Amino acid sequence: MKKILVTTDFSDISKAAIRFAIQFASQTPCELLFYNADNSSHSDHKKNEQENKLKKFILAIYKTTKKQADKVRFIVENHVHVDKGIIAYAQKCNADFICINTSGPGIFNHLIGTTASKLITTSPIPLLVIPYTYRMKPIDLLLYASDITRIGVELPWVKKIAALFDANITVHHYNEFIDQGDFKNDFNTISQNYQSDKVSFYFKKLNIEFSLLNHLQVDLRKLKPSILVMFTKQNRDWFERHFLSSKTKEFGFDTNVPILVFRK
Repeated sequence: MKKILVTTDFSDISKAAIRFAIQFASQTPCELLFYNADNSSHSDHKKNEQENKLKKFILAIYKTTKKQADKVRFIVENHVHVDKGIIAYAQKCNADFICINTSGPGIFNHLIGTTASKLITTSPIPLLVIPYTYRMKPIDLLLYASDITRIGVELPWVKKIAALFDANITVHHYNEFIDQGDFKNDFNTISQNYQSDKVSFYFKKLNIEFSLLNHLQVDLRKLKPSILVMFTKQNRDWFERHFLSSKTKEFGFDTNVPILVFRK
């Protein structure tokens, strides 16, 4: 059974991550740990009040979703650094995922300087980043944005996630040399080796006049996948340059698609 640590600060925006976790658990056996951390001191009495507040907050959201609150826990902790507290507790309870919301419109431009951005670049545990615009719907399609170099290592991880929901996978790769000589042959070989009834490939020529984000956003809006899957460790600098930079903020990459970030 999967275990998801779902973070909240009691804000309306944080309800998006909670709704996504509830949808996730409604489709596959899963334990949800609803977690609140702040950097103010709490007496035992105050902590109990916070735990009751958290429980009331979560159950009110469950009521709006008409889903049952099965296998749930409520945790309140005090930490000077909230991101470190989240990671520490996720490791302590052996969570499979951390689920967190963005802070407002523009999923990546509003990550800059937030707890979510810190977790993306430091968490050893896969991170589900949920935009504030998320609305519940069945999880049935994963879009895996890949640079192809580690397809044999990464795709099996994506398949494991997709199998939880019997979902399809579409692998997207963007390259300015997509139609040239050996590149074209290599892409055809990769597609033939890894495609299946559940896995399809989409190779698109990268127009250098437009950013990678622009290409990706067009496809996200067209396909409306349930989750966008990305890997960051081997290309951390690339990820930060494209998704956490000031240029990204200016571009305003905005989508209502939840993002699953693996750091391998």
